[in-house]
Amino acid sequence: MLTRFTRRGERGHWVAWTATTLLATALGVPGAMAAETENSDDRTGGGTALDEINVEADAESATGPVDGYIADRSETATKTDIPLIESPQSISVISREQMEDRGADSLGEAVTYSPGINVDNGAAADVIDSFSIEIRGFSAQNATYRDGTQMQAGLPYDAPIETYGLERVEVLRGPSSVLYGQGEPGGVINMVSKRPTDKPLRELGVEIGSYNHTQVTGDFSDRIDADGNWSYRLTGLAQESDSYQDHVNQDRVFFAPALTWSPSDRTDLTLLARYQKNETRYPWTAYPREGTQYPSEHGTIPDSRYIGEPSFDRYDSTEYAIGYILDHEIDDRWTFRQSVRYREVEYDVLDTFRNYFGAYVDNDLRNLINRYNRARYDEGETTTVDNRLISNWRHGDIEHTVLAGIDYKTLTYDRRDSGFDPISGPASSLDLYDPQYGQSFSKPSGFTETTTEAEQTGLYLQDHINVGDNWAFSLGARKDWVTENSTGEDEKDQDALSLRGGVVYLAGGGWAPYFTYSESFSPQYGQNPVSGKDYDPITGKQYEAGIRYQPPGAGVSATAAVFDIRKKNQLIQNPDNPGNSNDQIQAGETKSQGIELSLLADLTSNLQATASYTRQEVTLVEADANEGNYLREKPKDLAKFWLDYTVSGGPMAGLGVGAGIRHTGESYANAANTAKNPSATLVDAAVRYNWTPGLQLKLTANNLFDTQPVYCSGGAPGEPEDTCYYGKPREIVASATYRW
Repeated sequence: MLTRFTRRGERGHWVAWTATTLLATALGVPGAMAAETENSDDRTGGGTALDEINVEADAESATGPVDGYIADRSETATKTDIPLIESPQSISVISREQMEDRGADSLGEAVTYSPGINVDNGAAADVIDSFSIEIRGFSAQNATYRDGTQMQAGLPYDAPIETYGLERVEVLRGPSSVLYGQGEPGGVINMVSKRPTDKPLRELGVEIGSYNHTQVTGDFSDRIDADGNWSYRLTGLAQESDSYQDHVNQDRVFFAPALTWSPSDRTDLTLLARYQKNETRYPWTAYPREGTQYPSEHGTIPDSRYIGEPSFDRYDSTEYAIGYILDHEIDDRWTFRQSVRYREVEYDVLDTFRNYFGAYVDNDLRNLINRYNRARYDEGETTTVDNRLISNWRHGDIEHTVLAGIDYKTLTYDRRDSGFDPISGPASSLDLYDPQYGQSFSKPSGFTETTTEAEQTGLYLQDHINVGDNWAFSLGARKDWVTENSTGEDEKDQDALSLRGGVVYLAGGGWAPYFTYSESFSPQYGQNPVSGKDYDPITGKQYEAGIRYQPPGAGVSATAAVFDIRKKNQLIQNPDNPGNSNDQIQAGETKSQGIELSLLADLTSNLQATASYTRQEVTLVEADANEGNYLREKPKDLAKFWLDYTVSGGPMAGLGVGAGIRHTGESYANAANTAKNPSATLVDAAVRYNWTPGLQLKLTANNLFDTQPVYCSGGAPGEPEDTCYYGKPREIVASATYRW
């Protein structure tokens, strides 16, 4: 007889044990305890012999769905399938259920409630969402991974992430080059794709919302043959939408087929493909302080004002990706895993924006701004291959999980760029308070073409060691070799050795204090176009100490951590040339120190919560200018809380309500620390109702109370770098999802 139980965290063990005990008792086993009955030499206990009772739990895998908000396992932390509590580094897992409860339709919205994460609150965050995310004060631009391999590195543009195609999102905080190679010291965001299931899954959805938002989604999966050796999944989405800014559309098509072949219990091969087309315009919002943060004699510049040319501008991206994930258990001790992906991104950029060097046509009147335009066509191709060999073996009380790997990445990046040209003609200027579009103007005609080719090879080794029942050690090292060749430049070779070491004490009762040291390495392609100087690699190192609390069966996971990160050779705007965004110099050293507190709770099957608080200070330790100052737009305080409750009985059964608060503290607006950006507290909410067993209706609101702070950079009104933008206003989306 087979009894199947659904495991929810470590509660699955308790449920399975309890149910088996009760069943054995009911059948007459004296002193019934399933585990004791199975292991006893005299299973009859003097009574009647019973048929064997097998208990099979649907245990959570490191890459599969999470039941609720709390994950027990993650492949991101160690590239092996060890329990999360044994990881010596801070990590968060955002489950599919959590994303759906909050209505997270972008990567920024998916991770925004995680500790240590700061997401830009401006309109530009919707264009290339990974560029708007920071982890512990450092950009996530080159820190996004999908299914364990890097999405891109060295590309100045990238496609936004479609979260409907994701099963879970995992944030590993702190340097992680030992496992992942080049990356930022703030951490890694690994997105796990939806994969085929061996049980029927059928889902259709429709959304309507603010700014003419309409969207249709579909997700289908099942076995292909009766034995389950073949299974498929088809996930797709089509979206048409405007935005709160005039003339800025957000249209998208996404399609992701997947196929899994399981010829035996020891082998799985999953093919993953993806196509995504985005059509939008970049929401340049470089408004002056006058009319936004400060009053103007002309009135207030509305948050919907578009300063480009609708007939010319576009920001269109097309993404293709295809690859596979192979998982083969050679025997009970050895496992081989391989991930391969080829990805191509094409970007067409036509935009019109403010002239930062001479903003106003009349500095006294201050209503007409001068404008530049440009045309740029980018194509990037990346290939990633990650080979891993995992061995598990024991010697006495010591158990080893050894990981040996070699990965390989290539990048080919072609760029056609007109540069920044002043517009001539009637459309050269724009009245911020009474814009007139559609007038004739000059368009870019001359282009500079460049090509960048890069290869990276990495060898890494890690040993996760369990000593007895209480100690877990992780030791790792990696060597990277990078070769880069750009048009008009000599070939450049870079290499680095990265180290990682950590220890966890499993104190019992769910308590696990830990300490870790880790390093990161990020090669820099190309050179400063103004000075002609090559960039040095960016390196990082971190010390982190913390304690986890995840008692078995309690449905609670809490972490407290303190960290110290040092990043060398960070690229920053040249303070002597603030108007030229291409003039980036490398600061000597940046420091990020702080404390993080986080809580996840599956208190019952219908009550979930997530909360976090981060206090961080991101400063320049060594620099030619502004040494000792805080980096701009790095808030010191980040606090988030989300609570979700579903009514399980009575006349309101099936009603779910969620609410969240996101607080972002003050930050400095400029490198000199002479001006500040305001703090902001935003409230999100969601209501859903299971109308029938298969139909769910949902209403979500981001920024429910329509709070719109004004964020500025620069020191004082009229300075060249003096630009401001509004925070995103309220957005409401209603959806219906039918599953059968």
